[in-house]
Amino acid sequence: MPRITCPSCRKKLNPPEHLAGRRVMCPRCDTVIVVPTELATLLEETAPAARPPVTEDPPFPKTARWGIVSLVLGMISIFLLCAPALSYISMGLSGLGLLLGLGGLLRSRTESEQLPPSIAGGVGICAGFGTRVNHYPLAGVAACLLALFLTCLPMLIQWLSEYWS
Repeated sequence: MPRITCPSCRKKLNPPEHLAGRRVMCPRCDTVIVVPTELATLLEETAPAARPPVTEDPPFPKTARWGIVSLVLGMISIFLLCAPALSYISMGLSGLGLLLGLGGLLRSRTESEQLPPSIAGGVGICAGFGTRVNHYPLAGVAACLLALFLTCLPMLIQWLSEYWS
């Protein structure tokens, strides 16, 4: 049964259905309250309606999830390069991401090529990139290789300057 609220003291009241349209007194503050006539219709409207069964989307394939983790690790390691003291952590994260991405690429050879339409519906950055399972590990490998290159670049420049001197 729906509740009505007293306008003066805010007490919640549960009037019976047969009092719809009549006046009742609030037991706390003795204010006269008119019970709405929609009380019976409110009951019918608040009854739980039959809901259609919820269909669950299939999860991302494991290969794509490995690629996403690899991409995230590569991006984190690129951001860590901004702090000079964290370059070794960056190298470790990008190496781990590279291993995950390569594992995802190897595993993608055995899985289905296309993502289900419910997952890949709005995806497709450039020429459909992101609609296939192996695109995610490929992006992760690229990000991790870039991070490794940027991490090793100062050492490479130092080595070249010593070599040519």
